[in-house]
Amino acid sequence: MVTNIKKITAHATMLAMMILSLLFMHTQAMAQASPCSGSLQYLNSQYQQDPVTKKAFDKVYAGLTDLPTSYTYEGSSKNPWKIARSGKGLHSMMVDMFKTWCTALPEIEGTSDNALDPILYFAWLYYQNQAGQDFVQGRDPSARGDILKTGPGFLSQWSDEYLSYMNSRKSAKLVAKWVKDPRIEINDYEKTRRRDYKSWNEFFARNLKSDKAGNYPSRPVSMPGRNYVIVSPTDCIMNPLLQVIKFDGNYERQYIDNPLQLDTVLDVKNIPISVNDMLGSVPDDIKAKFVGGSGLTCVLMPNTYHHFHSPVDGTVTHAEIVKTGTTGTPGTFGYPDFPNWVPLGGNVGGPGTDFSQFQAFQRGVIIIKVEYDNLPNMKPEKLTGYVASIPVGLDSVGSVVLNTCDSQQTDHVNCFKVGGKVQKGKTKFGNFFFGGSLNILLFSKNMISPAVQTRMGNQIGVINLGASPKSTWSLD
Repeated sequence: MVTNIKKITAHATMLAMMILSLLFMHTQAMAQASPCSGSLQYLNSQYQQDPVTKKAFDKVYAGLTDLPTSYTYEGSSKNPWKIARSGKGLHSMMVDMFKTWCTALPEIEGTSDNALDPILYFAWLYYQNQAGQDFVQGRDPSARGDILKTGPGFLSQWSDEYLSYMNSRKSAKLVAKWVKDPRIEINDYEKTRRRDYKSWNEFFARNLKSDKAGNYPSRPVSMPGRNYVIVSPTDCIMNPLLQVIKFDGNYERQYIDNPLQLDTVLDVKNIPISVNDMLGSVPDDIKAKFVGGSGLTCVLMPNTYHHFHSPVDGTVTHAEIVKTGTTGTPGTFGYPDFPNWVPLGGNVGGPGTDFSQFQAFQRGVIIIKVEYDNLPNMKPEKLTGYVASIPVGLDSVGSVVLNTCDSQQTDHVNCFKVGGKVQKGKTKFGNFFFGGSLNILLFSKNMISPAVQTRMGNQIGVINLGASPKSTWSLD
């Protein structure tokens, strides 16, 4: 009897190992068939060879929570990741999901598009799930003081592969539908036909028509002769900055109604960050100029112009790209406040909302020195202020590109250089690729109030812009 039990146990163990082996081979085969094969195979290998990673998936699955009130996924408030049934299933499901996402292209759905859908789907993995947040931020869910590089290592490598796909010819196959969408206003741009664009990112970063002087007929600059007039850096929804304040151990977001301090914590794409950190390696004496100042956020929509220009006339004194969340270092993955991220109404351009918070973001920092007239009979007659233009992109699906001039370029309209003059609404600072969605403006003390001021005849809105729908994205 004992011998039979041992034989049965041995056969069961062998069968289980065969099933696991077949599952792994199936998952590995799917990974190899993807443009993101390198990252997917890395995730597979980590799961198979690293006991800490395997245990982490068990902890993440155990921590999954149901969706908050009024949120549903395909008619159910149950977290869609729960169908995995185990940590092993969660690993396979994550490989499937990111394989599908790797070649997913934004599609037009009625008056909106589905660009947010896979981002929404992934976010439920760590919604109110500490283990999920730990995993994607590079911590061991079973020992939070220990580093576990599997999560950020995978996401960082996958992001690079996804960006490569978005730069490939295959990614352009849906551009024809976008070109036909009247919201695109394609006749405003240099290239108006689908065949003119060789990739999705080339379409996403399309150029407006301009004349030889660098003027844009479809985007005329307001009052170009008045150097005290500030213009929008790009097509966007303008909002005041949000400040993160701690009350009794809880964090709340409020519109900034007091002057900026270097330790003021701002809500940047729903990620708390101080003004001091926001400004990267800007010299301390220039950072100090923004104490007592104010700021605005400029949120871009997927269907609009994705280059950003100087908002003022002045001289560039500093320019850099700040990269965060590189492989093996915790970034801004796994932000837990998901219901505050995309409101049920779909107004992703409103204050406190976001296009993604599962992945670290990179940003540019450009500082412009501005000289302007003082009020009549006031001394000194000329005043000096500073404006920070901070384009924010997402490492997950896009990047920030700065148009710094090389030694052969002298026009300073399509590019800029440190020490060079820039013109508002004309000098092109750079562009986003797919995923870039925010340009933050900071102003030094006494320059402007935090309220947006406009004049008769200037745009204040767009009729029937459309809103992003709730996610219906699946692995099918």
